[in-house]
Formats: sequence, C-alpha cells, structure tokens
Amino acid sequence: MKITKLKMYKDGGTVEIITDDSSFCFDNRIGTKTKYELYDGYPKDDNSNIIEDSKFIQSQLLRALIEYKKGKEDDGMWNLEDVTLNILIHNGNI
Repeated sequence: MKITKLKMYKDGGTVEIITDDSSFCFDNRIGTKTKYELYDGYPKDDNSNIIEDSKFIQSQLLRALIEYKKGKEDDGMWNLEDVTLNILIHNGNI
C-alpha cells in the first residue's frame, strides 16, 4: 500500500488517506459518535461504510505513512502527516 495523498475535511477534521488501493477516512466530524474510527471512503450518515476490525489496515496505513513522510522537510509545525500519525497512535498502533 502506498499513500498518494492526504487531505482534511472542514467538518471538524476528518482525515482522508488516499492510497494506490483505496481511500480511507478517520472520522473526526463535529458531534460524531465514531471519533477516530476508520471508514472506507468518507463516513456515511448511517455509518454503513465503517471498517470493522480495522487494526490490520491501520497497521498498513502506519507503515505507508512512515514511507510517505520520508524525505519530507520537517518545519517543526504540525502538519497533516503528524495529525494522521497521532490518530494511528491514539488507536493503539504504536
């Protein structure tokens, strides 16, 4: 799995990770009851696209994120890569 793009929505901070395989989102919508849960694509209102037992995919995303960050200049500011890494840590991947 290779990350091709990261983006954040203005819904409270949902993070989308676009890979060469698929698109995943960590839910961070305002008022959500599924904060930091992983979704296949953007979270649907009925949560029908939540990924159950997502630990394996999250571990793959963590490895891909580390590769994605390699060679990028660290300006000392929090960026989208750091926010995504923080979510993965929060979910118990490190």
